[in-house]
Order: sequence, then structure tokens, then C-alpha cells
Amino acid sequence: MSILLQPNKIIDRALGMAFGTAVGDAMGIPFENLIPEQIAEIQMSLNKNESLFINAAGRNPYIPKEWPTGRWGDATQLSLAIMHAIAKHLCDDAEKTPLITSIVDEHVLEWWDCTDGWSTGTKNAIERIAQGSYSYCNSGGSSTGNGVIMKLTPLAFFFHVCDINIDDKLVETICRMTHVSPVTIVTALIYVYLCVFIFKHDLPSSDVERKAFLLYVRQLSVQYECKYNLVTEKDLLSIRIHRFLENFHEINNDLLLDVSHGGTFFCVDTLSMVIGLVAAERVTFETLEKAIQMGGDTNIIAAMIGALLGATQGQQAIDKRRAEIVFRSDYIRQIGEEFGQALVHHLNLLPSCSQTM
Repeated sequence: MSILLQPNKIIDRALGMAFGTAVGDAMGIPFENLIPEQIAEIQMSLNKNESLFINAAGRNPYIPKEWPTGRWGDATQLSLAIMHAIAKHLCDDAEKTPLITSIVDEHVLEWWDCTDGWSTGTKNAIERIAQGSYSYCNSGGSSTGNGVIMKLTPLAFFFHVCDINIDDKLVETICRMTHVSPVTIVTALIYVYLCVFIFKHDLPSSDVERKAFLLYVRQLSVQYECKYNLVTEKDLLSIRIHRFLENFHEINNDLLLDVSHGGTFFCVDTLSMVIGLVAAERVTFETLEKAIQMGGDTNIIAAMIGALLGATQGQQAIDKRRAEIVFRSDYIRQIGEEFGQALVHHLNLLPSCSQTM
């Protein structure tokens, strides 16, 4: 499917992915870790001027009080870092730098720039690399949060568009840079594969497509859970997917919350919510809004849904009003365009990176 994409489509979808991530992230931050009833109460109290982005100051204990309205967090910051790393890697014609080196370097640069809103596990791991006390091979901690899966959509897009087999070792190494627990590695691998499946077949819209998607994810889950010896029930995504398959025609809000345990920051909970939202109905921008209304780790889940929506449907799928006023929109556009152009150049569809970036 990727070889049929024209250069303008690749760039448009790269931009859609960048803006989808940022808009979802920024929309979700004010509601992080709230339950649906609390979110509904807040949304009902808002006036029209607050309807696009809500001021997160004082609402989210994990971010500074001076956080600007419409600002995104670590999900976007590190997704853009991976996009930039891939673009630099593809355009390094003179002497190829290993992709993992570029990705690590970009994480360190982002750490030096700003760590507001970063999870403790990610922040500490990158700090160890930045200070030279550890290499990226042994810098990760034991956290089981969603700090890896939240940023991997660009990597999956790269594998798909360039028609490259998914590199399990690379995915695991990126994961181990910040998170060494087997459950985070398994969810990272599953997420990259399901992204490529979606990019190849599109977001599911019919019952047949939704069931095929869930069956594929369950197969992936069993495969990697066995490979990494996961046995604890809470760590097994396959059990969650089985629940969705059992209730295939009734994936409603109650089931989503039950299966995902409220969509918490625990990587299996987050990924369960994302998968459930994709399988419940055709994904649109309203699905991103629904991801926020469900509560839990709202900004991460909305960012991941936004990334998938933008990467498959392009910029037109992301609310233009929000994309225009989201934090550092010019920077998002720059990174998205450079990423798309680097992919196009790699496929020999454009002259050179120096002429397009």
C-alpha cells in the first residue's frame, strides 16, 4: 500500500500524524487521571471561548501551574523527537548514523530543553544518558507506564512507508532506553505491529474489518507474551482483547472502562483503551474527543488516537481550528514536513533532503 502513496500524500499524512498527536495531547492534558463524571462536569461548566483548548492550570497536578492553554506534553515532544531523528537518519547520505543513535541523541536534546510534564521514569533514564553515567543500553528503569508506546507511531509509519520489515530489536532497544520491564517491551512491539497493520489496511470501519483487527492483535499478544514469559493476568493484553471479541457488537463505554481498568498510565491499560476505541466504531476526530471523555491517561490516549487518525487520513481529519492555535504549531508543521520529505526522498521521489528541508 505504501508504494502507491504519492509524495504529497506521504507528507500530508506525516503532518496529520504530527498535528493529531499534538492536538490530542493538548486537549487531554487538563483531564488527566479524572473519571468520566468529573470530566463531564468540567466540560458542562465551560464557556464557548474555552471549547477548543482548556486551560490546564491548577487542574493537572503533574504539570506546572503556568502551563499555557493549548500546550502539549511529553507524548508530542518525544514523538516529534523520533520524527526528527528518522528524518536526520534518512538524510545522512555521507556517513550513515545508526537510527538508534539519532533517536537517543534527540531524546537527550529534548531532556536538556524541557522536561515539564515528563514521567519520572523517562526523565530519570534520559538524565542518566545525558550525564554520561549510563549508555542507552542500560539506562532504563522498571516503570511499566505508557512512556514508550505513546511515541512510537512515527516509527511504525517509517517502517510502513519505506516498506521495511519491522525491526523488533530496534523497538526493544528504544523501549529499554527508558523502560526495561518485559510488559512495556511487549506492548511496544504489539503497538508498532498494529500500527503497521492499520497503515496497510486502513482504520477498520466494517464488522469484518474490526474483527480481523482484533484477531490480529490477539495473535500478536499471545506471540509476544509467550516470547517474553508474561504470565501475570494484569500484564496479558491477550485477555483484554478476548473480552472485546466476546462482546464484539457491544464495545460500549462501560466495556471500554472495564477492560482497560479506566485507561490508566499502566501500558496495558492504555493500549487496551486505544485498541478498544479503534475497534468500537469508525475512528474520526470524535473518537479523539471520546478518548478524553473516558478519563484515565487522557492526553496519552487522545494523542495516540490522533496520531493514528492523522497518519491514515491526513491533515483534513484533524480539527483545523485547533491545529492552527495549538502550542508551537509552526514547529509541529516544520517537523512534520521534514519527516515527510525525508521519507519521500528516501524513496527517490524527491531530489535531496538539502533541497527540501
